[in-house]
Amino acid sequence: MNEYHEILEQRLEQFTQYLQLMRRRQQQIREGNSFLIFTEGETGHGPDTPELAELAAAVRQAAFGMNGGGLGLDGTDESAFDLPLEGWRGDDSSSRFIQFSFNPKYFDIDMPNTTLYRAEAEEILRSRLGFFYVTDRPQFEHPEEKAAEFEPVRRIYLYGDERTAAEDMAFVWFQVWKFPVDWRFFVTAAAFLEDSQWETDSPLDVNTIVQADGTGP
Repeated sequence: MNEYHEILEQRLEQFTQYLQLMRRRQQQIREGNSFLIFTEGETGHGPDTPELAELAAAVRQAAFGMNGGGLGLDGTDESAFDLPLEGWRGDDSSSRFIQFSFNPKYFDIDMPNTTLYRAEAEEILRSRLGFFYVTDRPQFEHPEEKAAEFEPVRRIYLYGDERTAAEDMAFVWFQVWKFPVDWRFFVTAAAFLEDSQWETDSPLDVNTIVQADGTGP
C-alpha cells in the first residue's frame, strides 16, 4: 500500500508538471489557445480523430466569475444534476481520454460523453467539487464545440492551480476508470492556430521526467 501511494504521488507530480509546462507554452503563443490530451493508448493519428473532434474549436477567452466555494461555482447544489439518458459511451471499444484546453486567462479539464458512461459522469459530478455539465452552463462552452452533441463534463481552473487539476485527473483515471497507477499514457499537445505541435502520441511512463524548458517528456 505504501508503494501505491508513492507511485500515486509521482503521478500527481508528473501531471502537475505537465500542466505547468502547458501554461508556459500557452504564454509563448502569439495568438490563440492550446490543448493537451492524455489517452490510454496510442491513437495513431492527430487531434482531428473523430473521438477528439471537440478540440477543433478555440477555447472561450471571456472572463469568468468566481465564488468562495470554488472556481466557477454559483452556489447551486452540485449534487442536483440531471443528465440525459442517451448519448454516453456505449462500450469499451474506443480508448479513454482526458483533454485540457488552455487560453490566456485560464485552463479547463474536459471529458466528452464519448469517453464517459453516464454513471461515471454522475460519480465525477457528485464526488469532485467544481465539475459541471457544460450544457447546464453555456457561458463555459467553447465556441463551435457542438456541446449539445458531445455534452462534456468540465471544470475551470486558474493558472497556479495545476496541482488541483492533476488530482482531478488522477481521480478519474485511477478511481473512476480503475487504471493501474503506473499505466503508460500517451500525450498529444499543440496550439490551435499556430504551427506548434509539441507532442503526438508521446509515451508517458510513471518515471518520465517532464522537462521544464518546454520540450516535453
